[in-house]
Amino acid sequence: MSHWPNFVKTLRLRCGLSQAVLAERLGVDQTAVSRWERGLDEPRLSVRRALIDFDRAGWTTRQDQVVRARVRNAFWPASLVGPGAVFLEINTPAMAEAGLPAADLRGRPIYGLFGPAVDDVTERWEATGIFRGEIAMTISLNTLHSAQGPVHVKTLDTPHFTSDGEIWCVCEIRRVAASQFKDEIERYGGATFQVPFDTLADQNG
Repeated sequence: MSHWPNFVKTLRLRCGLSQAVLAERLGVDQTAVSRWERGLDEPRLSVRRALIDFDRAGWTTRQDQVVRARVRNAFWPASLVGPGAVFLEINTPAMAEAGLPAADLRGRPIYGLFGPAVDDVTERWEATGIFRGEIAMTISLNTLHSAQGPVHVKTLDTPHFTSDGEIWCVCEIRRVAASQFKDEIERYGGATFQVPFDTLADQNG
């Protein structure tokens, strides 16, 4: 049995990359990475060498590794999300806070996991510019559907600038009551709120 499906997926998740980003760095199409991970195809020889070199060199600095470990082992509910709204890490307290069964969501996008309402908020959250380095902080309000019914959560998101120029978001998650959720929506004028870097500069000045 080929070891390539596990090797490619493990390497990609360890580096915190989506299939699309890994594909771009290897000069292939995203569907190729998907086929490798599902065991439907194997990378050609030149790509195998690139994958091995990629694995040896590593694409994350110690600081990037620390951020991932900090989120993974945090005592509070937290997740780490990369471009494309892809989960890089989500810890057990976060899954419990959201009322979700334990699962490994790393490498999976938020889109399609929690329903159309969450997809809509996520799309607006990405549009704030947080993955372009324009936003210092965002607050998002979402309603997740769990086995116990709707769960309202508030997330505080701050960017982490990686060693290779990507931006990850550290997301701290807290469940809120329905009444507070409604008040927060009115307070922020919607389900997303953002603080640009220049606003922080004005406050510090």
